[in-house]
Amino acid sequence: MRSLSMPFHIDVNGHVATTSTYADVVQGQLVDVLMTNQLERIMRPEYGCDLQRSLFDPADELVRSDAARQVMQRIQQFAPRVTMRTVRFTTDTLKPGMVFVDVTYQAGAFDEVRALRMPLSAFLDQETPL
Repeated sequence: MRSLSMPFHIDVNGHVATTSTYADVVQGQLVDVLMTNQLERIMRPEYGCDLQRSLFDPADELVRSDAARQVMQRIQQFAPRVTMRTVRFTTDTLKPGMVFVDVTYQAGAFDEVRALRMPLSAFLDQETPL
């Protein structure tokens, strides 16, 4: 099985990056759903987890757990190959102001449990050049 690597990028040889393992395909789908905000895709406006909106909610435990539940539901809806275990929003004392989403998942019923940690606030710090 050969598939485009997600998120889409160009490899070191200047070609479109591809992957051949099922676990990489599933991880790519998971990252794609997490990084996409609602209304970004014209033909599928409901697609994505809308993490940036969750970033600006108050930071108490109830709001974090509600946002994590919504993210888990969206991942299950838009990336059915991913078997979700947990979703948590965390901060790091060594990097103040950074918010992370920690996801544990499986790429199938018999796959090992994998962990993914993505920085959320880093996306907002990046400026795009004109």
